[in-house]
Parts: sequence; structure tokens; C-alpha cells
Amino acid sequence: MIELAIGLGVLLNLVGYELLGRTAGGAVVPGYLALFLDQPGRIASTLVAAVLTLGAVRLLSRVAIIYGRRKFAAMMLVGFIVNGLINEAVRLSGGWLGPSGTDLRVIGFIVPGLLANEMHEQGIAATVAMALLSAVIVRLAVAGLARAGVFGGV
Repeated sequence: MIELAIGLGVLLNLVGYELLGRTAGGAVVPGYLALFLDQPGRIASTLVAAVLTLGAVRLLSRVAIIYGRRKFAAMMLVGFIVNGLINEAVRLSGGWLGPSGTDLRVIGFIVPGLLANEMHEQGIAATVAMALLSAVIVRLAVAGLARAGVFGGV
């Protein structure tokens, strides 16, 4: 099911770009978000990590020349660091957050950086809207295919 969700997400991201001129934050982002739609805390943490990554790289770009591949690499590295910091904060808070604390971990290692990179290009609102819309469509498609018994019931 994971491979199907990622593959459909890549396809939907391409179609969305061709039809609307907007992406869902990176080729694999819709598929990963679709896998976690039943955990809104993780979706929210991932989006917060992406916005924090974007802000940190924009601050960093005031003192360093960051554009093109350097910008992409900075987004990925800072996103990786922000991801680790948020996940560690969730782990350390333990009982304070209660049982929902595990739902606040960030999704994946590269998803925040991919989202932040697209947020820089097309804006935060457009990227979040496309990412969430694409994730819902992927989730519905995967569920429909599973119910229909396609791919051996996935």
C-alpha cells in the first residue's frame, strides 16, 4: 500500500502541476501525507516543521548566498534538523502531552524540507492547500483500489 500511495502521489503531483501550475510540495509529499491523514497531529507537526524550515533558511539567506541547489540543500538540511528537534521535544515532553504526544512527530526526514522548498517558490498557503488536497485524493484512491481488490487487495 505504501508504494501505491507514493506512486499515486507522484502522478497526482505531476498532473496538478500541469493543470494548475502548482505542486504539492515535492513528488513524494502527497503520498506520505496520505498515509498519515488519520493522524492530524503528525500532519500539523510536519507543516509547522516546514514553515520553521522556510523561516530559518530565509534568515540564513541574509548572511549567506543561498539560491538554486544551495537553497534546496539548505532546505533539506535545515528541515532535517528541525524535524529532529521537534521529534526530540515530543519525546522529552513525554507524559505532559499525554497519549497524543506520539501523534506530534514529524512525518519522514525529507518531507519538511521538500514542503519548505515549494513554500518558498509558490507561497505557504498554495503549497499547503495543494499538499492536503492531493493527500486526500491519494488516500481516497488507495482506499477505493483496496476495496475493489486491485493489486491483490493492497
